[in-house]
Amino acid sequence: MSFMELSETVNQKMFSIILATYNCGQKVENTLLSILSQNKELFELIVLDGASTDNTLDYIKKYENNLTLISEKDDGVYDAFNKGIDKAIGKYIYFIGAGDRLQPGVLEKVKEFLPQDSPTFVYGDFYLMKQKIYESKKFRSSDLIFNNICHQAIFYHRDIFDIIGKYDSQYKVFADWIFNLKCFTQQGISKQYIPCLIADFEEGGLSSELNNDPAFKKDFPRLVKRQLGVSAYLKCKAFLINPTLFSYCYNAGYTLLGHLISFARPPVRGYRYMKKAIRNKT
Repeated sequence: MSFMELSETVNQKMFSIILATYNCGQKVENTLLSILSQNKELFELIVLDGASTDNTLDYIKKYENNLTLISEKDDGVYDAFNKGIDKAIGKYIYFIGAGDRLQPGVLEKVKEFLPQDSPTFVYGDFYLMKQKIYESKKFRSSDLIFNNICHQAIFYHRDIFDIIGKYDSQYKVFADWIFNLKCFTQQGISKQYIPCLIADFEEGGLSSELNNDPAFKKDFPRLVKRQLGVSAYLKCKAFLINPTLFSYCYNAGYTLLGHLISFARPPVRGYRYMKKAIRNKT
């Protein structure tokens, strides 16, 4: 049965929260507590554990009366998320990882913003714990060339997964980035930013993670070209070569890049004239 065909029932929750875990130990408990402290009338919690071999399951089972637990081998976090999507029956689907934390009472706040019927991609703000950076921004499609919206800040209307499909689990680190770009460029999916801090996000460095997902680095520029055109494709290629430099230039309004181009233009023009003159002479 497709999501769109799923009939509403009295017991349907507003949110399906999907938590993926694997050998994360005690830190999963803080994540669980941040979820279970929310209004329990609003959500169901589905935990997909990749057959952990440490004490992760011990911490999860402490709260097993308040969640659905599936522990089995999987093909990574996005494969686990896809399994969770198949189990979820909430109107909106939310993904979180062990070590992340929902803000207190945030589901009560978010529900006031949510459209009930139209397939809407709703996103808010998040806090990057390792970098101590608060991310607050309304995105455009072009922003997704070089900056993803972390899934800890997004609530996906369940019909979106009928329109787009599920995550492509061949991308081990950034399947959500590709999925989000498709959402932003897909007709029929509304995008709504809400000025609300959703979660604290435990994350690593972008450059190192890009190198950990070679399939993404290979395929993402082609997707950008197909969705946003050649100019966006060239920006994407430049970004993947040097994310730090490109992001600096972009955020500075291309001031530095503009200076470099202006400086280089006269010598390049002179070289072209000289080359043309030599060719004509010969």
